[in-house]
Amino acid sequence: MKKMKNLTLGAVMPESGIVLRSLMLALLLVMPLQIFAAPRIFSLSADDWARPRSGAIIPQLEAVKLAVDYRDAAANRSMKLLYPGEDSGEIWAAELRDWLISLGIPSDYIELSPGLQAQDEIRILVGTREELERS
Repeated sequence: MKKMKNLTLGAVMPESGIVLRSLMLALLLVMPLQIFAAPRIFSLSADDWARPRSGAIIPQLEAVKLAVDYRDAAANRSMKLLYPGEDSGEIWAAELRDWLISLGIPSDYIELSPGLQAQDEIRILVGTREELERS
């Protein structure tokens, strides 16, 4: 009975070993981008929100327009509204959520989160659910 040598893939097919190593290197370079992906943040100021609101005005607010467009660019993106923790902040966030729903964002894709330190803005975070959980 003959003894078989321990051969590696690169020894049998040298070009496939190079391809395999190149593929592994490419994966290692791309993976950190996915691991550290973060949601996009859009800031809606109290001054912008203080303007009279209507179905024609809300979609034109820069933060709302950019957030909705970014969310719509990929099917799996959700929104998290970070708002000041007081009653007025909660009312503001709830009204913004209602407007976002009227613009076509499903309610189960919008999360409200109190505790924003800034009192004069709401931050609209847009990303995957995993990205929003880490933020």
